[in-house]
Amino acid sequence: MKSNKILYFASLVIFSAIFFTGCEKEEGDVTPPGTIENIVVTPDFGGFIVSWQNPTDADFYYVDLTFTDAKGEQWSKKISSYANTAKIAGLTEEKEYQLDFVCFDKSGNASNKQTVKSICKTPPFALVAKTLVVKPDFGGINVKWNNISGKSVSVQVAYKDNSGAKQTQTAVSSQSSDILFLSGLQSKSQVFSIIVADSLGNKGEASQFELTPLAESKISKANWSVVSFSSEEAYGEGESNGRVIHAIDDNINSFWHSQWAEASPVYPHWFVIDMNATVTISRFECYRRQGSSSGPDKIKFYGSMDGNTWTDFGEFAFNRTINAAQNYRIPSNPEVRFFKFEATAGPNTYAHMGEINVYGSSK
Repeated sequence: MKSNKILYFASLVIFSAIFFTGCEKEEGDVTPPGTIENIVVTPDFGGFIVSWQNPTDADFYYVDLTFTDAKGEQWSKKISSYANTAKIAGLTEEKEYQLDFVCFDKSGNASNKQTVKSICKTPPFALVAKTLVVKPDFGGINVKWNNISGKSVSVQVAYKDNSGAKQTQTAVSSQSSDILFLSGLQSKSQVFSIIVADSLGNKGEASQFELTPLAESKISKANWSVVSFSSEEAYGEGESNGRVIHAIDDNINSFWHSQWAEASPVYPHWFVIDMNATVTISRFECYRRQGSSSGPDKIKFYGSMDGNTWTDFGEFAFNRTINAAQNYRIPSNPEVRFFKFEATAGPNTYAHMGEINVYGSSK
């Protein structure tokens, strides 16, 4: 037991000697580290991208980068010796900022301060706010903007629904251009308030727009006619099914079916309808052949004023497993007289559709 105590105290003496020797060495180091070199400050949207060359001191620990934002608040970013770049974001004004750099070693010694001044680019939220274009749309409004910064912003619209309750709708995007649709509103004037914010929550003042949503209605099919089609089943589905006319007869329980009895053409399957009026289209509404999941997976719409020159409105996914209506917004609100429906893909070689409606306004 006595020998163990001697060993313990001997160990304690050795540890204490090492500890205090180490402390004395750290406390005795009063030499500051060198400064960073080749500082490059690249202005960014609402900030800067900074790079430099670290000092070569063996005990160099980190760089303390400090700056004061537009609100007078000071910020500090500590960058370890393993890195030589920093990104400053979230600045709220396009102005000159002063960036201060101080190097520290492991003993806490500080180098001389280095200062660089530079002007950042317009903050993303302010940049986007300047480009807002707000217009009435069918049952609501559309808000368009451009964003050359490539940074994520949120565009929030505050409005009142048809019952008078306050609502908001927000779109988050980093696309170079984008659009937000607000729908489901009556054709009644109201003020829409729009705020743009960046990913850190910085935002500008709200912009106010007083607009009246356009009245949207289902376009009457009284004068519609079938112009042409790729195929239809004129015999195998009976008198009230199979033909193209049954896709526009206002009866979701009847349907068009591509030919299968005497021939089996493959995708794509299509037909062209003349609405015999100039129609501004807001959306197409489609119903599958009720109770059947063997129809198309993908569909397309085209529009034309003369039946010869066509505008492609894009390809859309169609859910062949549900009976409910499926709506397809056409953002350009095109004016057309003719439209073409095209089924482009499905689990079988054939296609069918229960009903197609068009919404918008007609002249």
